[in-house]
Amino acid sequence: MVGLEFDAREEELECFDDLEYYVIERGVCTGCGTCAGICPRIGFENDRPVMKDEYDPHCNSCTRFCPQFYVPSSRMEEMIFGAVRNDRYLGYVDQIVSARSNSDVIRSVSQDGGVTTTLSKYLLESGAVEGVLMAGVSEREPLKPVPIVATTGEDVVGAAGSRYSICPVVMGLREAFDRGMKKIAIVGTPCQVQGIRKLELFSEDRYPFDIKAVIGIFCFENFRYDELFKNFIEGELGIELAGIKSVKIRNNSFELHKSGEVESIPLKSVFKHANEPCMLCRDFSAELSDISIGAIGAKTDWNTVIIRSERGRRLFEEVVEKDLVSLSSDKVDIEELRGMGRRKKRHVEKMSAETREFLTQFGVSEDAVRIYELLIALHGPRLETISEATEIDANTIKEALDSLKERNWIREKMDKTTNTLMYIPERPEVVINNEMKKLNSRLKIAKKKAIADLNSSYLRRIQEIN
Repeated sequence: MVGLEFDAREEELECFDDLEYYVIERGVCTGCGTCAGICPRIGFENDRPVMKDEYDPHCNSCTRFCPQFYVPSSRMEEMIFGAVRNDRYLGYVDQIVSARSNSDVIRSVSQDGGVTTTLSKYLLESGAVEGVLMAGVSEREPLKPVPIVATTGEDVVGAAGSRYSICPVVMGLREAFDRGMKKIAIVGTPCQVQGIRKLELFSEDRYPFDIKAVIGIFCFENFRYDELFKNFIEGELGIELAGIKSVKIRNNSFELHKSGEVESIPLKSVFKHANEPCMLCRDFSAELSDISIGAIGAKTDWNTVIIRSERGRRLFEEVVEKDLVSLSSDKVDIEELRGMGRRKKRHVEKMSAETREFLTQFGVSEDAVRIYELLIALHGPRLETISEATEIDANTIKEALDSLKERNWIREKMDKTTNTLMYIPERPEVVINNEMKKLNSRLKIAKKKAIADLNSSYLRRIQEIN
């Protein structure tokens, strides 16, 4: 859960006001589109949710399913895979292979091996689904992704490729509902996968969708279209977006592919335009998907495919049996893949040494300070997640949490959706101000006693001299 603060507001999360207060205004909204997908009153402007109409103060759907509130990963893994993660950095893994599409047309327009496009096209053409929620391409602005519900193979092929900008893909649920679709699939980044999984597992049949496949895309971070493409690439660098056919990230470069040439931009100059909420995400490989697909660990123009669930395995076996996809004899570089997952899990804002030292002056252990930091930065990390990120053992973590709770740095709350206990951090300024008051009170008492003791000794010394 994001760093919720405890004040005079109602403790229960009820409506869009809470989404706005806790997520949007705090700058932790990833723009996944889940809230707009399930609520017709919510739209998107400048990559963020906005209320288009009067909201229902008794509806909690937007906060209930927003992945920036709480994602009970362990419970969801049990429900999806029948077991919890078996890989510390990649989640639950059944099989990892390298593959690519057998279609020359698909490979010519795809980012790498075209497996994502092939799976999506097959789901539609086989009749398994009526629509696939995915990122398409804007007809008005070059390279800008927009949420679409693909209903034909042509739609899917037309949307192939990565554009590295925020796209509220899950918002497509609204269109699917309006068009009377029941059987759907989704292709999304980790945050989008988390949103759709919360809806699938905890909606209590409130939403009439039969989700047949959740295909996840590897994602380290995303970018805001206007900031990166319009202001930086077109505005500062003078590169016309209309002339760019595709974008790829390779060899520490942000590659802009034009007709017959490739213009490369150093990644370090691009990263400064990354979407800030992405810095709080710890999921690189879309761990809650049925199948996860990317390029890390595979050779050029091939995909790494992580098969996770039973339905994901059946889907992948079907496309292989039908000769739509080929497997590579080359093994995936698991260590490279796992290394990227490790980096993402530690891809969290860090306190400065000065801030950490300042907080320990209040008599809080360094371990407790680090845990408080994580609770602020991450959305509801469970004990094993804290241990993974800090390498602190479980008993020490529990002691630190008890200490923080006793000092009112954090509070416990039971999430009614998942029946899971959450540790919610208090707002930093409240914590520091309260601790400063206590410290100043102790210092005043200590000051009086010290002056009295020292004056007594000083007077004795003067009397001895005289």
